Amino acid sequence: MTRLLFLDTSAWFAALSAKEYGHTLCRQAYREAIERGAALLTTSLVVAEMHVLLSRRVSMPFARRFLEALNDDQHEVVCPDAEFLWRATSRWIARYPDQDFSLCDAVSFEVMRARRVTKALALDHHFTIAGYETAPAGVDHSR
Repeated sequence: MTRLLFLDTSAWFAALSAKEYGHTLCRQAYREAIERGAALLTTSLVVAEMHVLLSRRVSMPFARRFLEALNDDQHEVVCPDAEFLWRATSRWIARYPDQDFSLCDAVSFEVMRARRVTKALALDHHFTIAGYETAPAGVDHSR
């Protein structure tokens, strides 16, 4: 069975942008996931965040190539409907009022829960608070 890995903006962007904190470790973890044939799962919200960051901090042509590269057999982009958004909001934002989870975080956690994904390529400490394992190892996730 191919292992699923969730891709979050925090580490995915670091993997693609050499200027970002944790770039080397994130790039290595992303590359290893691709090489071992892991099924890479993310959401349209994460893709939107990635596109904005890449277009503003790298270049618009790079951001376009990023979007084009997602049209392959290894990356799956989940596009949540309104019902899914409200379910994620009630399960993750309403139940954790002491946390500053974003809607993107909540949807990511709900996708992971629904698909039984236990690990995320993420630097965002919210993933560990939500009970998920994060990669890459050796990076301070509280930054």
